Amino acid sequence: MFLKRTITTVPEQSKSFSTQDSDPDSMIIEEDDEDEFETVREEIDDEKPLNYDEPKKDGIQFTKIPLHLRTSWESYYIEFICIFALAIYFLNYMAGRSRNIKLANTWFEKNKDILEYNFALVGDDLKQKIQEPGLLKETENVYTLWCSGRTLIDGMLIEIRLQKRQDLFSTIVSYFKPINDKILIKAFLSADSMDNFVFCIAQRKIAPKLSKEMNDLATYCPERKNPEKYGITSDNYLLLNEIGEAACFILDSKIVSLLDKNDDIIEFIHISDQFSGVRNDETQSMATKLPEVKKMLIISVNLPSTISSPNMDELDRLKPILQMAFYLVDKLKRFRLSLKSDRSRQKIEKLFLQSTHQQRQEAAQMKREEKRRAEKEKMLQEMDPEKQRKWEEKEYKREMKKKIPKMKQLKVKAM
Repeated sequence: MFLKRTITTVPEQSKSFSTQDSDPDSMIIEEDDEDEFETVREEIDDEKPLNYDEPKKDGIQFTKIPLHLRTSWESYYIEFICIFALAIYFLNYMAGRSRNIKLANTWFEKNKDILEYNFALVGDDLKQKIQEPGLLKETENVYTLWCSGRTLIDGMLIEIRLQKRQDLFSTIVSYFKPINDKILIKAFLSADSMDNFVFCIAQRKIAPKLSKEMNDLATYCPERKNPEKYGITSDNYLLLNEIGEAACFILDSKIVSLLDKNDDIIEFIHISDQFSGVRNDETQSMATKLPEVKKMLIISVNLPSTISSPNMDELDRLKPILQMAFYLVDKLKRFRLSLKSDRSRQKIEKLFLQSTHQQRQEAAQMKREEKRRAEKEKMLQEMDPEKQRKWEEKEYKREMKKKIPKMKQLKVKAM
């Protein structure tokens, strides 16, 4: 039996149709009800639009949707700051990198003739043969140049240590704490190129640091002196010298004139036959033998602070300093001390052996213990019981011998 139901208008709160029958199959809507649907649509269209801000009778409230974020550029200020900072960092990196490359290449071009005149090979990486010898870039602010093929010199390493202009943070720090561009000339002298002595003349601000950090200066000439009596008029230098005779010979009129004229850029001149690098108290306290030494000539030069980017003529001031290095190498060959320094070296070696006597004894004891331990493990793996028994007897006798106190025998001559 089919039941015919009419559609009535529902309240605003529900906006749905409900039936009292629980059986969906028992409800059939006939075509006669189409007019009533049209009436319902008209009534819904005439209703008042919903106000989302007003709470409904059944407690439901619609959330107000905000405007799209793209219409408000103020929401992206953090992103703008990051992009701006990255742009500044990139521009500073490109400008600083270009500046360092120009400084290094300009110095090399201005001094290339001097280097080629003194060396057979200028520019090599010491590992493989390269097609275009020249400066080797270690980092964006450090360049090296290796030269070889000259008498009295096994090799010369030139390090160009520039400011980290490619790093924005380092650039900002340099405004508050200025850092100088440096050129470090290291000449590895041959065995017969100089007599045995240690000499150093350095600027006052760096001389205390060198006397504490450099192993040879701290050992042989820790006292800092005024070089005024050798003819140096500038008060910007201090002398660290082992033998006065060597200082008189090295500081001639040419060297003194060059030091006075360039006291703002010549940082130090270090000549030594006992060069072993920077002093390390931790490793030195544990060392059982003296470090390996070599004969060195080291010159540290600060690049002039007045160098401008378009004009690099100030680099010409460094040419006489590079020529001074070769002048000193040839001069040291002709110098021989009248008072030999072998006695001071023997004294230093004796003091070192006395101070490291306990360390050497402990090292020897550990070596003996390791040897006995290895021998014991070997005997434990031995299958022959007779060999084990003999080894145990030998060890027992050795232990008993150690326990017997040593007695000194005195020989008395008969009357």
